[in-house]
Amino acid sequence: MNTISFNRSCIVLLLFLALGSAMSCRSTKKYNKFTIGFSQCTGNDLWRRNMLAEMLTELSLHPEVDFHYLEAGGNSATQRAQVDTLIEKGIDLLVISPNEAEPLTATVQKVMNRGIPVIVIDREIEGNGYTAFIGADNVEIGKMAGQYLSQLIANKGKIIEVTGLSGSSPAIDRSKGFSEVINQSKGLSIAKTVYGDWMEDTTKNVLLKMHQQLHDVDAIFAHNDNMALGARKILRKYYPEKRIPIIGVDACFGEGGGLDMVYDGKITASLVYPTLGKEAIRTALDILKGQPFKKENKLSSIVIDSTNVRVMKMQAAMISSQKDDIYSQRKLLDEQKLVYKSQQVVLNIIIVLLVLSLIFGSIVVILLRDNRKINKNLAKKNLEIDTQRKQLIEMSKQAAAGTEARLNFFTNITHELRTPLTLILSPIEDMVKDTRFLSLAADKIQTVQRNSIRLLNIVNQLLDFRKIEIEGYLIQASPNNLVSFVRDLIEPFKVYALKKQVQLSFVPGEKEILAWFDSNMLDKALLNLLSNAFKFVNTGGFIKVYIERCGNDVSIQIKDSGIGMSEKDIALIFDPYYQADNSPSNGFGIGLSLAKEIINKHKGEIKVASMKGQGSIFTVKLPLGNQHLSDREKGAIHTSLSKKDEKATTYVIDPEIQVQDIKQTAPWGLKDHSLLIVEDNPDLLNYLVAELSDEYDVFFTTNGPEAIRLAKEKVPDLIITDNVIPGKSGKEVCKTLKGDFRTAHIPIILLTAQTNSEQLVSGMNALVDMYITKPFLIKNLSASIKALINNRKVLKSHFTSDIELPNENTKLSPLDKKLLNDFSSAVEENLSNDQFCVDDICRLIGISRMHLYRKIKSLTGMTVNEYILERRLKKASYLLKHESLNVAEITYAVGFSSPSYFSTTFKAKFGSSPSQYKSKIR
Repeated sequence: MNTISFNRSCIVLLLFLALGSAMSCRSTKKYNKFTIGFSQCTGNDLWRRNMLAEMLTELSLHPEVDFHYLEAGGNSATQRAQVDTLIEKGIDLLVISPNEAEPLTATVQKVMNRGIPVIVIDREIEGNGYTAFIGADNVEIGKMAGQYLSQLIANKGKIIEVTGLSGSSPAIDRSKGFSEVINQSKGLSIAKTVYGDWMEDTTKNVLLKMHQQLHDVDAIFAHNDNMALGARKILRKYYPEKRIPIIGVDACFGEGGGLDMVYDGKITASLVYPTLGKEAIRTALDILKGQPFKKENKLSSIVIDSTNVRVMKMQAAMISSQKDDIYSQRKLLDEQKLVYKSQQVVLNIIIVLLVLSLIFGSIVVILLRDNRKINKNLAKKNLEIDTQRKQLIEMSKQAAAGTEARLNFFTNITHELRTPLTLILSPIEDMVKDTRFLSLAADKIQTVQRNSIRLLNIVNQLLDFRKIEIEGYLIQASPNNLVSFVRDLIEPFKVYALKKQVQLSFVPGEKEILAWFDSNMLDKALLNLLSNAFKFVNTGGFIKVYIERCGNDVSIQIKDSGIGMSEKDIALIFDPYYQADNSPSNGFGIGLSLAKEIINKHKGEIKVASMKGQGSIFTVKLPLGNQHLSDREKGAIHTSLSKKDEKATTYVIDPEIQVQDIKQTAPWGLKDHSLLIVEDNPDLLNYLVAELSDEYDVFFTTNGPEAIRLAKEKVPDLIITDNVIPGKSGKEVCKTLKGDFRTAHIPIILLTAQTNSEQLVSGMNALVDMYITKPFLIKNLSASIKALINNRKVLKSHFTSDIELPNENTKLSPLDKKLLNDFSSAVEENLSNDQFCVDDICRLIGISRMHLYRKIKSLTGMTVNEYILERRLKKASYLLKHESLNVAEITYAVGFSSPSYFSTTFKAKFGSSPSQYKSKIR
């Protein structure tokens, strides 16, 4: 209780301190939450100065924005470099008025790729790779200029167009709109288009060179007011008597601006080009604050001429006055904020001091109250702890007794298994020697003998494992020549290595290495490692055993060229009862765990290095000398080691039965149904083939890839597969075959020793038809095979067409059976495809058109097209009977191109239209 109260007091203190800190921070809070960068292509004209002024006016209302402005002086390279400078400053958003469209497109895309929003203003870039665009509709401005000039010169005359910078989007769009209008009038024509680059002097120089051509000009359209003024000056110089209409674009307010030019009569008219500054800032803030905004913002324009220029000048003057008022008010607000901040700081300090005084007073009171409870609570806790300690001691004793009882029960049961195994092995050994029994059932007797020896080996391993696990178990080590010991262990394996065509070699580094070890225990560890190597090495591979000194240790290395292990298996391979997915099924997964425990008892270590498909290396290291052993771990010194042949035989897989020796007990091809058996255990495979060959045509394999190939080639009526097989597991084989329309119909029985619910669900997810756990009775398996084959017949008759195919009593060759299966499966898969044709079938099943026609005609009595049509009509009949679909839906579901053709064909087959057929059923 004392700790809780103290913690509560600390929390209250922290809360008040946080409150005071927040109030203090509020007084010194910075307003620069957002940083906006503005890259201007050029800033030397009145229109762009007005744009900047409008932005600054709008920003004066948003003190939370930090604004950076750079202008490039009309140079695209300079503008690209300035954008990089703004990025380095950490801007949150970029506003850019591109000098030219193409050179700045990549720069804008680079900024967007950094996650920085970009607003393109006034001039466009190529594509729409920006966040928002704000500008006037320059195409519309060009059209307005053309329409105004057409009316001004009565739709007759020659016009000179003075465009802006050749690569800038406003110049391109204005020229496009202007040309569109002028070209629509037969009396108007654009006599010449010249580039003034937005500058008055450039325009004057260009027109000066062609001043003689200006004599016949009736009007001039300049893309901005500066160029319009330049054109006017050239005309006054050479043709002062002519009053040629000149219109420009911008209509800027200010001294020397477009409004003044129109007012003073220097140019005839000007189209308003919005300065866009206010809209740009407002859109930027919407983007930064996550509020809705428009991506494309095109502002409208009007024509300013002598009729409305006075009013526009008055409005512009009023707006300028309002801007000045805003600046003044903002300055006054800033002064007031400074006063407010200083007062707020003083107030916050006073509040924090008062709060701290209150907090410290409260803490003192709480601590005094809690301190009185400490001694009382401690006494109570001590009593509870003492009681719990006594309870834990008692529970530990009970748990130890229970564990010992369970272990003793486990040991006794294992011992009891050895007695019936002895009674099995002895009579079986006599039967093997008796030729009378061998003549009756040699294979079955030898199978029982082999598997009884394996079962005895498992029982012995369980007993050894139990003995090693007992706390306080000590080895009985003595000094022996480890080289000769390992050589004796390897010797019994040589016969098996020859039969399996595996190169077994022993490579000692020295003739004699003296080491202390328990020979009766170390042999179990090494024999398990050798047996494990033989399980995974393939025919033609190798197993090499190395032994050498490594400093103060001796190393025994067993290297094989087997199938290797994954990283997951390497991490778990020494865990008790663990089996890798590709491990043989004849074992419980305790051999390697037992080996590791034995090596640990010798104060050594065991490691494994392996790679999938590249073999494994098991390395055992044992310390030399006897300093690591206690006196109790040093047994009597033996002058000779016991013979290892008898022990080694139980670890060697009996080579007498091989997969290639398995033969069918009856001729193949005479039975009604065929089976494919996939099993890598020779004894079980031989047994299944022998038992099932009398009733079925049986073919078999021992690995997953070959099983898939045989299933597609032979198309059996049923497949029996073990789950743990080389190459691919049984579940993977099932998934592959069920995913292929040629084999998806074949029922599959999965044999497995895995009985938990997770494995059962995994098998069902692999679309296994039946899941049979080991051990099983052959009569149960036989009944399951018959049931699945019969059920598949019922399903076939119910869900597929009743088209007359060859009589079931008719014997088809395997190739004809496969062809008919592939053909019907291909048709069934594509029944709803109205474009499906004979060529598609030939491509799917790999057969020529002529051969397909001949075989299907001979097997079904129908042509290919007749079969497809018959199948579609039968499927339509089924859908009309059992599904709530209308006639049009069924038409397309069965591959007819139109309901009318479907109705005609259906009526010819069944004597009534689909609608009548459906109503009769109801």
